[in-house]
Amino acid sequence: MTFKRSKRPSVRSQNNAKWHRELKQWWATEVGIEYCEVRFSVCVGSFGGALAHSKKRRFILTREDYFEVCYACVECHRVLDQEMSHYEMEVTVKGIIEKRNG
Repeated sequence: MTFKRSKRPSVRSQNNAKWHRELKQWWATEVGIEYCEVRFSVCVGSFGGALAHSKKRRFILTREDYFEVCYACVECHRVLDQEMSHYEMEVTVKGIIEKRNG
């Protein structure tokens, strides 16, 4: 028995692509941070920097969820994703956003 995959991308992936373009533009024009905001003990500054979401991709359902991000170096991003629980990751990223926004 074989299963046929749909050729159309899912609504979620279509939204993610659209939101990513919007987020990239917003980050470049409004925020502009290019150095790690997380600053764990393993931090390597801006090396391998990328936006870290407050939730895992499979739990991001709204545009607001997608835009809850901070800038993290490769090592801090790894700690957020792999060594923290979902709750710890969300609280950490939201705390960084709160601190940034004052």
